[in-house]
Amino acid sequence: PVAWVLITLLTNPATLHELFPDRFRMLLLGRTLGYNMLAAVVATAMGLPAAFALGRGRGFFVNILWVILPTALLLPSLSYDYGWKQLVHMLQQTLHNLNTRFHPPIDITFAAQTPLDVLRCIGSLAAWLWGVPALIIGLALRQMDISVQQQAQLDGVLRRCTLRHLAGPILASVAIVTLLATQEFSIYEPTGISVMATEIRMVFETGSLSSVANAITAPMAGGAGLQSTDQPARAAAAVATMLPMLLVSGLLAATASWGASRMASEETVAAGSWPRSLDASRWTIFVTTLLVLLNVGVPTAALLKTMRTFVTPIKLWIEYQPQIGGALVTAVATALVAGVLSVSVGIKRVRGMLPLGIASFLIGGQLLAIALIRNYNRPGLFWVYDSIVTTIAAYIGRFGWLAIAAALGTWTHPWRELREMAALDGANSAQTFWNVIWPLGWPTLLAGGLLVGALSLTEVPATVLLMPTRPQVFTPIMMTWVHMENYSKMVEASLLMMGTVIVPALAAVMLLRLGRRSGSILKHKPK
Repeated sequence: PVAWVLITLLTNPATLHELFPDRFRMLLLGRTLGYNMLAAVVATAMGLPAAFALGRGRGFFVNILWVILPTALLLPSLSYDYGWKQLVHMLQQTLHNLNTRFHPPIDITFAAQTPLDVLRCIGSLAAWLWGVPALIIGLALRQMDISVQQQAQLDGVLRRCTLRHLAGPILASVAIVTLLATQEFSIYEPTGISVMATEIRMVFETGSLSSVANAITAPMAGGAGLQSTDQPARAAAAVATMLPMLLVSGLLAATASWGASRMASEETVAAGSWPRSLDASRWTIFVTTLLVLLNVGVPTAALLKTMRTFVTPIKLWIEYQPQIGGALVTAVATALVAGVLSVSVGIKRVRGMLPLGIASFLIGGQLLAIALIRNYNRPGLFWVYDSIVTTIAAYIGRFGWLAIAAALGTWTHPWRELREMAALDGANSAQTFWNVIWPLGWPTLLAGGLLVGALSLTEVPATVLLMPTRPQVFTPIMMTWVHMENYSKMVEASLLMMGTVIVPALAAVMLLRLGRRSGSILKHKPK
């Protein structure tokens, strides 16, 4: 897919003109960056108290927080946003009932595409992604040199010293959240807000940008299908439309990489236990608790409140078994492929795989799906195009870099020492992996595959353009229902999807924590 994007640019020189977009495209790019950067700033501001709780907190609550935040990030954005919509709908109903008592009445409406609707989308994105800055900054705090902090505390400059150390992670957090938000279109699409992600789908499926006659909220065709004779032109037009955003995504990724590189390394600082004087304050723990209840509990409670009748999980499973069963089959198959990828990298390190995987992620789910459609929508490859293979390829292209990154963790300094010792004893790379690396590193390697499988359950952009998928999955039908406000089937499906995703998500997070403990033991082993 990455090669296809490059070839499309080289074989269609006209697309390079989009590097100097017209006024409409400039406004589109500015709107996309403005909305999503604001969401990133809000998410980072909310993540700061939680980061201090994670980085300098103690006890059972903090341990639970290390599990809740990464797990919440894996919840489906489609279901999560629908929960916020139900809350807004309930608030509007309450105001409507109160207006009979007020003169003049209170007029607050979240009509589609109004500033309040845009703010709702921004707030929903921030509340969904706030865990990213919390985890990044929390890890940075854990890695700070304790002796330097104690000296700064004695000199009365602890806050200044801490902020200087956290400047890089904070910048990285804003860049990462902005990047993730720009790829998300399921939050903007239901009300027809025009951003880069929604326009890419419009260009590929309809051949033109959105307009009054070409509404974003129109029913989706699903990849323009085999019957589309101008599919190559539409694909090239989609790449041309996305080109400015691709450059911005590259800049955001470089910014995130630079900011993360400012974090201190555990191998070079005294990042052990900290004294009680450096503990997170009580108000930080209190604010973090409120944020967890607000950002995770409120949208879930709104979905439960909106259910018209109580439906047991078994009844939900029976009703939606074809869709949820197909989604689980695809997710399990994707997780297995990701697991093979992780093990393969653990046995043999191939340089350049992680940058390639990240590049595939950066082009976005929609361009990735368009590339796969163009590559496999051919007479001799119909068995690939119209099967589970294309769907798995899309998910591995989106999230396979996580499995690669998990495996590359077993090639860091302490692990390299083990590999070198095994090589001196005459073991080849496969023997070293299975007899030395796997017994210690299996939690991290399995977590990489589980993360890819869990994320494939909730992936929207690629899945929507690839539909109809074989087997059928849940996301496309939920994208149809999401346009219906207070729709009971969408509420039920959202809760079912959230409950389904949380199982592999929790398992992956727990495995990562177990793998981190193994790595810490290995790193601090006696010489």
